[in-house]
Amino acid sequence: MICTLNRKLRRTGRLSAGTSRFGAFTLIELLVVIAIIAILAAILLPVLARARLKATEAYCLSNQKQLGLAFTMYVSDNKEKLVQMYDSSGNFIWPNLNNAGGFWGISSAAAPLNGTDKSQGDALAAVEGDLKTNNLLSQYTANPGVYHCPGDIRFNLSIGSGNSISWAYDSYAMTENVDVMPASLGFNAGFTEMAQIKRVSDCIIFAEQCDTRGYNNGTFAMSVTGPLPPHQFAFVDIFATYHGDVGTFAFADGHAEARKWLDPIILAAGTASAAQGSSLYQYGGSYKPSITSQDAGWLTQHCVSPNYP
Repeated sequence: MICTLNRKLRRTGRLSAGTSRFGAFTLIELLVVIAIIAILAAILLPVLARARLKATEAYCLSNQKQLGLAFTMYVSDNKEKLVQMYDSSGNFIWPNLNNAGGFWGISSAAAPLNGTDKSQGDALAAVEGDLKTNNLLSQYTANPGVYHCPGDIRFNLSIGSGNSISWAYDSYAMTENVDVMPASLGFNAGFTEMAQIKRVSDCIIFAEQCDTRGYNNGTFAMSVTGPLPPHQFAFVDIFATYHGDVGTFAFADGHAEARKWLDPIILAAGTASAAQGSSLYQYGGSYKPSITSQDAGWLTQHCVSPNYP
């Protein structure tokens, strides 16, 4: 009788004080479970973070692919002429607008050039409007989202002023070598026709840029004067690092590539220029990559220009 009662109490869990219950955890068992969960989190969180960065990179590469195709379609529709943002007299084709990314015009009154926008929403509406109306590539890329990398954290920053606008939407700029820019304004020589580019698969035409002035101001400036080793190698604007240590590029044949940066100065400048309040929109001082940079060889190969065909 007593044995039967004890078995019943164990099954129902109603035991007298001092008697162990079946199914309950001891303190040591709970600590072990917590430790296992912590270990799994430590393993999985970095993996998930890397996966998120990889997904952002893939989205960005898709944008670059579309920009590369838009470039080739523009050239095809304009008798093999490359993008022209200035007339023969050196005047910008859209009066009262600013050269944004080397292929569209941004309006001073509407866009966040002086910190006058009331909110990021107002700035976004203005920029999207300009991308639709003052954009040489708009007929080939109807969705303004093509010009924005989802990893571009400037989009989440507040609007400042001067050279520290911080907020920006457009993530890409056309490179100086394929954008006909007047030498009178201090630009390097660029190709004017597609036929002049002998190494189309090597020739960068779009780069991810991180400008702190509210938009990517003008083309991405970089140049090489050959033959190898180059007599002169320079890049002025800052390579963005919107998805970890990787940047994306579009090329003159329409394909897109990702480049894993190795140079610590390129990586540090990309991070610093994307911070709230930063006015770092070009390399200089402590942020000046050298010709001996680990990335210099790759950049030299792909900075195809009339001076380095």
